[in-house]
Amino acid sequence: MAQRAAEAVVQEFALSTSEDHVKNASVLDFGCGTGLCAFHVVPMVAHLVGVDASEGMLNHLNHKLTTNPSNASIRDKVKTVQHLITYDDPLPESERLQYLTGPDAGFDMIYSSFVMHHIEDLQGTTNTLAQKLLKKDGWLIVLDFSGFHDHGHGHHADDEKHGHHHGPGSKPRDASTYYVDADGKPLEFVPHKAGFTNEGFVEIFKKAGLVDVEAKHSFGMNREWNGKTIWNDVLVVKGRRP
Repeated sequence: MAQRAAEAVVQEFALSTSEDHVKNASVLDFGCGTGLCAFHVVPMVAHLVGVDASEGMLNHLNHKLTTNPSNASIRDKVKTVQHLITYDDPLPESERLQYLTGPDAGFDMIYSSFVMHHIEDLQGTTNTLAQKLLKKDGWLIVLDFSGFHDHGHGHHADDEKHGHHHGPGSKPRDASTYYVDADGKPLEFVPHKAGFTNEGFVEIFKKAGLVDVEAKHSFGMNREWNGKTIWNDVLVVKGRRP
């Protein structure tokens, strides 16, 4: 899923600009976690800053980055920052000076992959990314869940091509049934358990001042969750800072 998300992010960015711009881009991964998506994005761009509030997540990312020989070619292109991004404090002081000052301030592209359903204040977070961290003419790209379905009689490899986001015999479910602990109690750190709609995210992006906003189904796939096989539909939304 992380690889599919990374491919979607780079593809949408490339469709919105030029190949040279993508290769020379400075990118921010919002909520990078252990780098599952970042490691697939960074070979395609010039520099990637992974920001996460969790020290443990970033420690794991840096461990993989420095000890896995297959990551040797990207080590110098990745910087990690432990920080809780807010409108008044978008980055720590040293990174603010490095990335958010001068004529070339900001990032060419900011993306998040399966992070926003953990964020309670979606509008405030989007405002911060779009208005405080994104470069003029830069792109904000978000991937997240738009639907959960019980596994029925199977799915076909070409479901996405034909717009079939779930197979026959599958049925939409209240996603809150998946976000539970071992005792069946809802997980409080998932405020948007039902996923998102294209229309809802378009409104959020436009309120943040972004233009050329587009949201659509990106891909879908099966995954195992709490002993069940479920089908996830994934949307992608993007917008440009004018």
